[in-house]
Amino acid sequence: MQLFGRYDVVVVGAGVTGVVASVAAAREGARTLLVEASGLLGGLITGGRLTKPTGFVQPGVYRELIERTAGLGGADPDTRESYWGTYTGVFDPELMQRAIIETLEESGVEVLLFATATDVVRDGPRVRGLHLHTKGGPALVLAHAVVDTTGDGDVAALSGAGAMVGRPEDGRTQPMTSYFRILGVDIPRLVDDCRRHPDDLWELVVPEGASTNADYVLRFFMTGFTQRIERARGEGFAWSIPKNHVTLKTGLLPGEVNVNVTRVHGDALDPRQRTNAALTVRKQAYCAFDFLKRYVDGFQDAVFFDLAPVLGVRETRRIRGDYVLSDEDVRTEARFDDAIGLCNAPVDIHDPAGEKGIMVGVGSGYGIPYRALLPAGVDGLLVAGRCISVEAVAFGSTRNTPACALTGQAAGAAAALAARREITPRELPARAVQDALSALGVVLGRTADDRLAGDQVGAAT
Repeated sequence: MQLFGRYDVVVVGAGVTGVVASVAAAREGARTLLVEASGLLGGLITGGRLTKPTGFVQPGVYRELIERTAGLGGADPDTRESYWGTYTGVFDPELMQRAIIETLEESGVEVLLFATATDVVRDGPRVRGLHLHTKGGPALVLAHAVVDTTGDGDVAALSGAGAMVGRPEDGRTQPMTSYFRILGVDIPRLVDDCRRHPDDLWELVVPEGASTNADYVLRFFMTGFTQRIERARGEGFAWSIPKNHVTLKTGLLPGEVNVNVTRVHGDALDPRQRTNAALTVRKQAYCAFDFLKRYVDGFQDAVFFDLAPVLGVRETRRIRGDYVLSDEDVRTEARFDDAIGLCNAPVDIHDPAGEKGIMVGVGSGYGIPYRALLPAGVDGLLVAGRCISVEAVAFGSTRNTPACALTGQAAGAAAALAARREITPRELPARAVQDALSALGVVLGRTADDRLAGDQVGAAT
């Protein structure tokens, strides 16, 4: 087997969490490799069109990426308000990918695409490296510290870490989905339709004084149409989607609308079920497009443009760490001595077995403890993003991209600091990570006095 290289830090998975973690590690002086199984950087925030952060984006790499994308003319960097709390604005996925590529290059991160981790190199309980499958054949990478940002906890699973999957009563996970994009929508007509039916909306966000399609670029957002879907069913429309509401957001092109409505129940760790989901969401997207054209003003002359190329997997493994962030911790705005970021992302749960969804605010937010990034019984490895150590309801918040970015920022910095001190991430004092994050302006969530900038809960207009 060929030795690909020796690194201080290897990050596996190049979604937003992995991008943030690798840049954070490189900026701390670590020789860093970012490994990705596909040919795409950014994961769901680029290829999945998950372009509206559900929560406030704290200082750090993710916020820099949004601001850089705004400088390219492709993002709304301002803090906005929702009924559940504050959040950061929408961005264009392609310009975000440009910002990611430029940031990785400037930070000195080495990127390896089309490479999948197949096993780990272990020295007792400590992970020392990875076996990769590449187009050139099997390869070996060695590292002082590895960060698992695969979302599915793949590296942690290969390392023997314990995991939790789904809700405790039946193991069911949140459903899979994909955004699709429609062009040629008459946004002013759509807005007028929404305003005529306020009782059929969960949320409507529109810019004040807007009158043309161009005025709504990146600044329109709505969720609703539950009553309209029920009416369509009653009239014989073949609504094939197990979901009772639609979310729409405008993109960078005037008249561009991105739609979040598809829903496929199943186990995303099962290769057959994951494959079925990728095919089924496309059929559901066609159904939703037909519904919008028939029942919602503004879509009559629109065209179906494309389906997001990356399947939106909401939930698989949650690694069991040194601490399991509990549902109560999230509900009670818990603070921790080893907190690495205050998160205000709402608890956002799509029914694992039905049509409904919930979105519940978490007040001033809760701290995410460093211990939740450390897989129990495994050394030399950190987890970040979707697969951190949390209970099922708490996961409804931590799976959102602002939380993923917080854990990626902390894990990348911790891995680099541990490499510099020649110790494991578990041996690294949490205070060292906190100092690095505080220097960036991150609000840690250690004390009750910690508050996010502009943290006001307001009603959407």
